[in-house]
Amino acid sequence: MLESKKTLAKEIMKTDVVTVSPSATVQEVARQMLEHDISGFPVVDEQKKVLGVVTELDLMRNQIAPNEPSIWATIWGMDAERTQKYRDAQRKYLAKTAGEVMTAPALTVDVSDNVERVANIMFNKQIKRIFVTEEGKLVGVISRSAFTRIMLEMNM
Repeated sequence: MLESKKTLAKEIMKTDVVTVSPSATVQEVARQMLEHDISGFPVVDEQKKVLGVVTELDLMRNQIAPNEPSIWATIWGMDAERTQKYRDAQRKYLAKTAGEVMTAPALTVDVSDNVERVANIMFNKQIKRIFVTEEGKLVGVISRSAFTRIMLEMNM
């Protein structure tokens, strides 16, 4: 159990966040991922506002053509969720820049949010990282490993 009522996001976040601009090419993003050994980056504008996130999964989708809808789905129509998933997959496959391939919006938390809220968001949304903002600007990142460190520190 986290001592989360007392611990805030700003206390466990890392502040050295590698970011990419929406105009960065998909190849530049891939190079950055390998260079920094990071599986996902926030895409930010000039004011440090988080626009989205580019992950290894997004880059994989950029290399894999989406499956065309079946003839029956075309005739009878796909439900809204399947249509949206197909459009997203097609957009990512054709993307040339971070802004085109990113998943948006990225989930963010405020520096003053308690870590229990942060943990619940990450667990329920099954995400590996969440970006921390202050007054709408990126100031940090919290990854799953932060919670592993908390667990170890609590048991010492």
